[in-house]
Amino acid sequence: MDELDKILIENCDEFEQEPNNGHFERFAERLRISESKRKKPLFSPFLKVAAVLVIILLSANLYVSIRNNKSDLKQAKVINNDLGEASFYYTAKINKGIRDLEKMATEGIGSPQEVIQIKQELSEMDSLFVNLKKEYDANPNDERVINAMIEYYQTKLDIVNTIKTDLENVKQLKGKYHENTEI
Repeated sequence: MDELDKILIENCDEFEQEPNNGHFERFAERLRISESKRKKPLFSPFLKVAAVLVIILLSANLYVSIRNNKSDLKQAKVINNDLGEASFYYTAKINKGIRDLEKMATEGIGSPQEVIQIKQELSEMDSLFVNLKKEYDANPNDERVINAMIEYYQTKLDIVNTIKTDLENVKQLKGKYHENTEI
């Protein structure tokens, strides 16, 4: 048998008696004393509200931070896309200009050696562009580097167009002074 059952059986006569006078008052006093000895709540209502506010503020800050990072990424993608489009545009124009120069050389305006020399000088410019590309890869949001890259393309295209225009002027001058006039 269990020890508690044994105690209950031995003392069952005492359980049938009414408690002594003032028992309930003494019991209530003991409860009141034990409750006062209990630790006060660890968190007061003020601290609970403050903790909730801190959590809300941190969550809002995290949300804004993530949203800004996403917008920065979108902006970087737009910049990369715009730079890619500009690069494609200028490269196509430059290549067309070089093909036109080669065509003019085959027509006798200018020489193939001049076209080769122009290509070599333009490739030397490309070596400078490699440095810009490295800087861009290190910091793709730096507008100074992006503007320098676009200026590079514009300058290269301007050089090709200037040479092409000069050769066209030479063609016109040759035609003007070497006219065949047959009567």
